Amino acid sequence: MKREPVYLPRIRIRSDVDGRPVWRFTGKTMGLFVLLLVLGSLVGSFYLNQASHTAAAGMEIVHLTSERERWRQENALLRKRICEMEALPNVKARAAELGFVETDAVQYLTMHNLPVEDLDHGFSLPATTGDASQNELGSHEVVWWEELMLRFETWMDVRD
Repeated sequence: MKREPVYLPRIRIRSDVDGRPVWRFTGKTMGLFVLLLVLGSLVGSFYLNQASHTAAAGMEIVHLTSERERWRQENALLRKRICEMEALPNVKARAAELGFVETDAVQYLTMHNLPVEDLDHGFSLPATTGDASQNELGSHEVVWWEELMLRFETWMDVRD
């Protein structure tokens, strides 16, 4: 019995022409490899830069949120202290410390020639009399009163 020879395939590592490997690292290949390495590094550095800025912004938000909560708590405590200080017993005690006393008798001041309230325009002029000096005096008082009321209304509008 005759055996047939077994042929094993050969793997070519070298080219037949000049004895160099088939995968050559020429200057062009190395340049392309370095270019890919640099581009990969740039993309990685941009990604890391963006991630660090995002993390820093997140930490700043957490810090500001905790600071806001601290200020809210402090405001609540201050409102509580204001309410305690505005309590009637505290106000009476403070007034007594300052020398104020409660009054038993109330005295009212009477004023003459006050303007009469008009339903359409707010205030109207007092009724005129035959005496010219009284009429002139009454109009002067009305102008003073209207000026005072105008200042008061302006003050009330500013407070709102």
